[in-house]
Amino acid sequence: TASVGPTNPAAGTPGGTVTFSEGARQLATVPLSGGRAELRTGALRPGGHSLTATYSGDPANEESATAAATEVTVGFSRPCITGAHRGPLTVAGGESVCIAPGGSQTGPVTVRSGGALAVTGAEITGPLSSDGALAVAVCGSGLTGPVAIGRTSGSVLIGSDDPATGCAGNTVRGPVGLNANTGGVEISANTFVGPLSCAANAPAPRLSGNTVEGPRSGQCR
Repeated sequence: TASVGPTNPAAGTPGGTVTFSEGARQLATVPLSGGRAELRTGALRPGGHSLTATYSGDPANEESATAAATEVTVGFSRPCITGAHRGPLTVAGGESVCIAPGGSQTGPVTVRSGGALAVTGAEITGPLSSDGALAVAVCGSGLTGPVAIGRTSGSVLIGSDDPATGCAGNTVRGPVGLNANTGGVEISANTFVGPLSCAANAPAPRLSGNTVEGPRSGQCR
């Protein structure tokens, strides 16, 4: 929640909008109501986030922004995997699961509708599939096997070139497909050994600094 006070108290309650951002990525623009703007979102992956708010101004009040970022932590449903896990790993709706630095997963990973997954500094051997998740992030990790991520309502982050996100690129060996995600997709600073395909994502994926040793198709050309 962001609160905006008037520059001149005689001007009354400020109008306009507030834009919430994480680093260079805008999360949402929310109209003020009674001098307050509230953002409710499933677009944040589990973990820490540095958020800022920027006020648009109105005829009686100047533009302004928060002096510093606010730290927000999105929690996980169970302890992060930090060692070796063998066998299927399923993230159910309403769960947020983390594979943390030093963790490894051998076996299929499935994210159900309404679940969220964060993988950082880990190794996955086996297929990764996600359909209808709230958020998916894969950062600084190695994946061996097919990756299919579709219909995510929040953010999909597969490596980033923005230091503020704290999400390094990955090495993925196997076909990768991202389809019909609606919360924003970033695919940056990765090495893909295999085909990379993207279709029907809105907005279109943001791609930067990837090495792809295989065919690229759709929105990922």
